[in-house]
Amino acid sequence: MVKRSLRPSLPGIQQAKRAFALKGWTQTNLAGEVNLKTRQPIWRFFTGQPVDLKIFIRIM
Repeated sequence: MVKRSLRPSLPGIQQAKRAFALKGWTQTNLAGEVNLKTRQPIWRFFTGQPVDLKIFIRIM
């Protein structure tokens, strides 16, 4: 079975980065907030790479 993934748009990445900066979080903080064991999916999101659908929704 193929996993569904989404790739954030450039405006979406910029908006997320602004919110991220306003909170003063690190990628590790955000990973903890969305219950991830590593920050790799967070890094992938902020670099515009595909992210698993469930993780994408939790980040947003």
